[in-house]
Amino acid sequence: MINKSELIKYFLLEADECVNTLIEAIEELEKNGYDKEAIEALFRVTHTLKGSASIVKFDKIAELSHKLEDLFEALLNQELNFDNSLISHIKKIINLIVTLVNEVHETGEEKSNIDQELIELIDDILSSKEMPVKQYEPTTFEVLPITNTVRVELGLIEHIFTSLGEVLVQKNTITDRERELLNIVEEISQSSRRLLKEIADFSDRYWLAQQDSGQKITDIFFTDFSDLEFDRYDEYHIFLRKIQEITNDITDGINSLLVFSENLSYNFKSLGREISFLKDSLLEIRMIPIGKLLHRICEAIKDTAKDIGKNIEIEIKGAEIKIDKPVFESLYEPILHILRNAIKHGIEFPEERVRKGKQPIGNIAINLKKEGNYVVINIKDDGRGIDIEKVKETAIVRGLISSKDASILPEDEILSYIFASGFSTSDEIDLQSGRGMGLNIVKTTILKLKGTIEVSSELNKETTFTIKIPQSLTVNNLLVFRSSDLDFAIPINYIDEILTIEDFPQVMEERNINYKNRNIPVKLFSEFSLSLNSKALEKGYIILLNFSGTRKGLVVDDILGYEEATVNNFGKFLEGLTQYTGYFISGRGIPRYVVDPLKIFEEDIVVTAQYQPIQEQYLHLGAVLVVDDSISVRKALQNILEAKKLKVYVAKDGSEALKLMENKNIDLLITDLEMPVMHGYELISRVRKDARFKDVPIIVLTSRGTKKHEEKALALGADGFIVKPFDEGTISQILSKFELETNVY
Repeated sequence: MINKSELIKYFLLEADECVNTLIEAIEELEKNGYDKEAIEALFRVTHTLKGSASIVKFDKIAELSHKLEDLFEALLNQELNFDNSLISHIKKIINLIVTLVNEVHETGEEKSNIDQELIELIDDILSSKEMPVKQYEPTTFEVLPITNTVRVELGLIEHIFTSLGEVLVQKNTITDRERELLNIVEEISQSSRRLLKEIADFSDRYWLAQQDSGQKITDIFFTDFSDLEFDRYDEYHIFLRKIQEITNDITDGINSLLVFSENLSYNFKSLGREISFLKDSLLEIRMIPIGKLLHRICEAIKDTAKDIGKNIEIEIKGAEIKIDKPVFESLYEPILHILRNAIKHGIEFPEERVRKGKQPIGNIAINLKKEGNYVVINIKDDGRGIDIEKVKETAIVRGLISSKDASILPEDEILSYIFASGFSTSDEIDLQSGRGMGLNIVKTTILKLKGTIEVSSELNKETTFTIKIPQSLTVNNLLVFRSSDLDFAIPINYIDEILTIEDFPQVMEERNINYKNRNIPVKLFSEFSLSLNSKALEKGYIILLNFSGTRKGLVVDDILGYEEATVNNFGKFLEGLTQYTGYFISGRGIPRYVVDPLKIFEEDIVVTAQYQPIQEQYLHLGAVLVVDDSISVRKALQNILEAKKLKVYVAKDGSEALKLMENKNIDLLITDLEMPVMHGYELISRVRKDARFKDVPIIVLTSRGTKKHEEKALALGADGFIVKPFDEGTISQILSKFELETNVY
């Protein structure tokens, strides 16, 4: 659950933005005079600020915002004339709001008193519709504190990640060029050493030949000197000396080149570290501590255990580890399902645990750790475990394995069959835990996140689910390989080991290998690649893949190395190539196609049943869509609804809500009236005109409490009308009316 301190944090983010917008717009009005669009914007901002402050019970800010809202409404309706003396009063109200917001930043409370004379003056202006005769007083604005947070549009972040992908391509290019440079320097160094050796050998042979021949060099200037008293040089001597000098110069140049290349290599490595730091910092923007997800789930799980008469303790370690927002959102239902399975089918009732010599309180341990760019989640319960023999029997009866294979398969592969669609060792299907359908969908969801899930168990002692997922889906860690003269890549998290074909000479004929007492099916990648240039392999590699306990092998021509890259979609023209998830460009400008190994082996993997989204009636009492442009209102209402075991979707305007309703089953719609892009009245009208949503109850939640506003909403098809601020009791009454609240799962 979101506590009040978190709600205040969201409020302050919104309040700072609203106040800054107010200040900028008022200064424009003071400079340029009356502008209807500017006043409409001011009206919307004050409305949002009022609603946000009401939610977190900051009544003074809410009251002041309400006065501003009424002033702007009067100006829009031309009930009040605009002049600079009114601007002066508006500035004073904004300064009071700024003072109160600053106090909330510092202490979490509103401390200053409201200037009642100013409030009474505003009330007089609104009631008389006239400005009092008073000389204009220039007013300056108070300053908001500098905070360490900013709000950034998600689209801008995505644009930055696109640029990051290009930077990674350039980094790979530099890395390739560095290797080329080092190879060139090494070749020059070797050639230089050979040249020097040849010159030295030739020089030695020449001098020896001269000494052995006994030839004398005739020169009138040498007649007075013996050979030991004066060196004598002919043309060969001079040529050799010049060659030696040139080679010495070349050696000096090569040594300088070696030093330069070493320094350049150091700079490249330093640049690589900075790019990696930049990548990690950018990813951190979208990262959320996984503990927020786990604590929310665990509260619901404890309530479930209590309802069925079981006592449990849940221990979480590593909750501070962060994951990318899309991964965070996708993990909720798989983890919730695993924990519900542990409560319903794993943890025994207290009396049974005592008979087995266990503590009456069951224990669930959730341990998280980072492994490189991946997060590993271990969920272990000390319950009754999984009966492997019963799993074998069920798998044989359902035709998943033969009796012969069941007798030789290792335990972890036997246990992987519990993820098969409809697989159950239970005599009766429990709709809450999802027995008979849930674990298949859990595994499918994890695989869609490019992750793996495995299970281990010891009968009457424990069961452990191990989930391994990428920390982020933005940057992919890939193994690059070659097949049929083309470059490909495969996500590294699927890879267990890399073997050589030479160690398994029969693999090409048998399409099977026996490795570590496992019989592993193998496929040739050339049969699935984009190229028709496949040829018989005498040398190559077998990439051993692990699909959550199920091992498969993929034969490729060559392994080129490891790369980090952002993967681009093929687009509509090539979208039929389902065995690939996309492509990226290598440092040499060569396209590399990213393989989806699940598609290559999908008919062989237990989890290949058609994917269906987890049905919410097995996980929640119902689904509620909250539509409000105020983040504080959305968070507060989401907090109340989730505590009542409801699935909550949120949208910031009517347009976003309609798109969401296209893809989600909604049991109740709660909407504000005054929102940008599409207001509440238009949303209600469109929902009621759509036959698919005609039976969805609609509740209006607004700060507009007049009869006129209510009658219009009800006439368009709303089923209820709530005036802000609201409390939990008001929401409970609404949920009870539509049978969405109960104390039992």
